[in-house]
Amino acid sequence: MLDSSPNPCPLCGSSSFLTLSHIHLSDVWGAYAEQWATSFSDDVIAHYGNGPVALRRCGRCELEWFDPALEGDAAFYTQLFTGGITYETWRWEFDRAAQRIANGARVVEVGSGEGAFLRSVLPRCSSVEALEKNPRAADLLRAAGIKVSEDDVRADALVRPARADVVCAFQVLEHVADVRGFLSALAAIVVPDGEILLSVPNRERFRRGLEPNDCPPHHLSRWSPRQFTAVAEVLGMELVLVEYQPPSLSHARASRQRSVRTALRPVTGPRVAQWTGRATARLRMPERRHARLAAEGRFASRGEYGHTMFAVLRRA
Repeated sequence: MLDSSPNPCPLCGSSSFLTLSHIHLSDVWGAYAEQWATSFSDDVIAHYGNGPVALRRCGRCELEWFDPALEGDAAFYTQLFTGGITYETWRWEFDRAAQRIANGARVVEVGSGEGAFLRSVLPRCSSVEALEKNPRAADLLRAAGIKVSEDDVRADALVRPARADVVCAFQVLEHVADVRGFLSALAAIVVPDGEILLSVPNRERFRRGLEPNDCPPHHLSRWSPRQFTAVAEVLGMELVLVEYQPPSLSHARASRQRSVRTALRPVTGPRVAQWTGRATARLRMPERRHARLAAEGRFASRGEYGHTMFAVLRRA
């Protein structure tokens, strides 16, 4: 049943929501230690606590978000990246995004990290600029000859609007509490007929158990394809395309293994069901077939997704 929410949807502003579950932060800290060998100081844990955080789903746009929105601060991220987690040097969506950028374009990327994407397009752009609040990453960007602002994008857009042909935000939206304000700032920076390139984790991807990085304080929202239509409506922009990263070979096999294992377990017992499921998955999904289905975009049509969704919006 839909209820009236004291904290409206951070994307569309609707006050109707479903409470899907509660995630206890004590479980999140424990999962970081177990899966990533990453621990946090008593001060960081005390700041966020160990209690439950509600996972809501908007009744209008279907965005899922955590309430309260416990946004990660500098201390949290310093300790997160001191452990077993690092910036990715290259992401699936970077290739898709690079194809959208014309020679001579003016590009602004928000949340650039260490700048792998901007470095790749720098030689053929008239200008590139990063908005990056991590001081260490900002220093690395400057060393690479990339202009950097450490201001918040919402403040930046007020004083420097309409300056970029392409504005990028890869794997950033899910970290932001003020989703609508963040997106509106991106729209203010891009010029008419320019494009916003976005990527977010796909909540419909194959997953096993609790993923600590998909919970607060790291991720504050969870996205499906439906939300990109809502983003276009909120911004008054055209949704040009949405693309889906295919599942990895191991995940494609695991989904098939799981279905066989579930069917056989009551009949054969868990050990035989697991062995049969693993063997069947390898037969049904050899490497060559996986590569062909991924290249043809066939996994998405079957409702099988990898980690990331990539979307392009155009300002009229």
